[in-house]
Amino acid sequence: MGVEGRGVSETSKEHGMEERRRPWTYIVISVIALALIGWLIARSVAKQRLLRALGTNDMKVRVEAARALLESGKLVDSLPAQPVIRRSKAAQALGEIGTDKAIAALGVILQDQEEAPRRWARQALVKIGKRSIPTLMRALAAGGGTKDEAVKGLVQLGLGSDPKDKAKVAESQAEVAAPVRFLLTERSGYGGAAQALSQLGDVGIAALIDGCYAVDANLRRQCLDNLGKQKVRAAVPAALYNLQEGGQIGNAIAALGLIGDRSATPALIPFLTDKDHRLAAATALGLLRDPRAVEPILATLTDTEKAYRDGAILALRRIGTPAIPPLIRTLKSPNVLLRRAAASGMIGIGSPAANAALAEALRDEDSEVRAEAALALGWKGNVAAVPPLVKALSDPDWRVVDAAVSALGDIGTKAINPLLSVLASGEAGVELQYQVSRALAAMGREAVPDLIAALDTGPEVVQRWVAVALGEIGDPRAVEPLRKLEARAEGNLKWVAQEQLRVLSGMSGS
Repeated sequence: MGVEGRGVSETSKEHGMEERRRPWTYIVISVIALALIGWLIARSVAKQRLLRALGTNDMKVRVEAARALLESGKLVDSLPAQPVIRRSKAAQALGEIGTDKAIAALGVILQDQEEAPRRWARQALVKIGKRSIPTLMRALAAGGGTKDEAVKGLVQLGLGSDPKDKAKVAESQAEVAAPVRFLLTERSGYGGAAQALSQLGDVGIAALIDGCYAVDANLRRQCLDNLGKQKVRAAVPAALYNLQEGGQIGNAIAALGLIGDRSATPALIPFLTDKDHRLAAATALGLLRDPRAVEPILATLTDTEKAYRDGAILALRRIGTPAIPPLIRTLKSPNVLLRRAAASGMIGIGSPAANAALAEALRDEDSEVRAEAALALGWKGNVAAVPPLVKALSDPDWRVVDAAVSALGDIGTKAINPLLSVLASGEAGVELQYQVSRALAAMGREAVPDLIAALDTGPEVVQRWVAVALGEIGDPRAVEPLRKLEARAEGNLKWVAQEQLRVLSGMSGS
């Protein structure tokens, strides 16, 4: 056989051997693939079993599952797909583990979209202790619920192990505040850092006060806002500094109002004429409740801008009784805007000294003055205001009538007998009787016992309108007395009793 023949023969042999080996190769590959698939399935099943174990109420089982998943590196990636309760319980288990890996995982859960896992993560980090501070500090930059939980966590850590021991708390707060204060130099985190530092004792407060003088305007705003919320009197000089040109004037004004130190009043009054900051100034002066601010605020109330007028009037109400004399004087102003403001400014103060002036204002030519005066007379027990308010029930302007109804309701049960006397007098027309009934109903459920008593003792006109008032109030205690009235009454009174029982039946759903 030639060389060429032998080559063909050898090639054929090799081809045959390859053909015989190929099935074995396929078998080996299949076995390996099946083994790999089986291994992966086993791992998946084991992982799912561990994840399910995270939801158990048995803390020991939960901790073991969390530790196994943590060591395998599968916990953090797997948690987002788990139910909220399982994520929450996982956080609790991690708090028991307390390792660096557990802290890192809790930092991830702290950014969960749901509130419960975030809360449990924060509680777990607090349980682990001060080793959690860096993780909580990083979370301050996240914003939203994550930032809020991080702030709470840092504040809790600042309380230490014995919140009743002031010396230990101060020491613990200083330890927490020391690293947090450095975040005031980082834009991404100084909002949350300022919030936390304001609740971390002297070291935190000192850092925020220093921040009020910083070049960064946003940092100054954050520091002023948080010092104001915590009412830190030591921050007054820093806030006053920011009232000057180039300072954070609006934030400083708000902070001074919240802090409540009246020494700031003279510095705030000039801003009442500053169009950019007058509302903030009026609000702050109202919070300070300083009588020195009354006249300056009143002087600005010729302004027609509603937002400012509302804010300034609210400030006068907050100042309270000391504002009454200048407000009474202003009620006689020829300027209708000032008269409106003066009447409105007395709403809620509840001073008998204002009764006569407000009763006179019920005859003002301006209906808004009359309505505001009526409301100002409506404070609990102010029986002296009942006669002028009853007259106001016949005012031609419905807004004044509604204000008088509301005021009589606010006076309360002491106004019941005078109002019943109006009904019984026979001098009131149907419209006035109706308005008196509305006023009785406006007193609410506290009036029910007295009104029920009037169903038995009063003349028919009184019984009729008292029944209407009881129907408006909607108290089930009135059902049986109204049934008795229905049984004994005739004609129109019987029909009224039936109608009110129908109203009460509808309210009860029966």
